[in-house]
Amino acid sequence: MNDIWEQTSFFFVAPVIYDEKTVQKRWKENSSIQLTELMTVLKNIDEFTSDFTEAVVKKWIETMNYHTGEIMNALRLTIVGESKGPHLFDIIEIIGKEETLSRLHRAIHTLE
Repeated sequence: MNDIWEQTSFFFVAPVIYDEKTVQKRWKENSSIQLTELMTVLKNIDEFTSDFTEAVVKKWIETMNYHTGEIMNALRLTIVGESKGPHLFDIIEIIGKEETLSRLHRAIHTLE
């Protein structure tokens, strides 16, 4: 049972601390700016399903000429608190738009 909670707690509880090794490796100098921009993109999505949100985010990354890995790793850090978990956009769909934006906001202000 402990393993289940450890592996899935982020579905129920937003991270308040962030894995330090992951922060050092995945949070870049421009992550706050990029994820603030991403918040605007996510706010404008009406169909907050895994597939649709992923397509919109990936298109935005391509349009902005950002590195997919940098954005996705920083986004996972803000949502999960570390670099683990199932498909990121499945997590985002399950926790919902409001919680996703809340977690992004909290992480940006905590990690900048």
